[in-house]
Amino acid sequence: MDARSRISDRKCWVQGRFQDGNRHCLVAALSLACGSRSFQMPNRTERRLAREIAKQIAPDAPFMTRCMLLPARMRLMSLNDGPGTTHEDVMALFDRTIGHLARVAPISVPA
Repeated sequence: MDARSRISDRKCWVQGRFQDGNRHCLVAALSLACGSRSFQMPNRTERRLAREIAKQIAPDAPFMTRCMLLPARMRLMSLNDGPGTTHEDVMALFDRTIGHLARVAPISVPA
């Protein structure tokens, strides 16, 4: 949810690069939200969440974004930077992932 909120405003999202001022791509938002130290060295949490997000890529997405032979982060970069990808597509991917994770691992709130 943190990663989604970082680019929820269209003006905060960027394609073709990791960061441009205060604008970030999908992977940059995830990296920042997970506290990874650098783009080149994603931490364990970021790698795990990237795999979960990549699992929610639509089946009709371009091949490079669905190719299971590529690491999840590369697939997410390909999706983010795809010429046909819109900000709404990226938000929908986050929403599908958040919904899926809420169903499979609901958070229990102490009483």
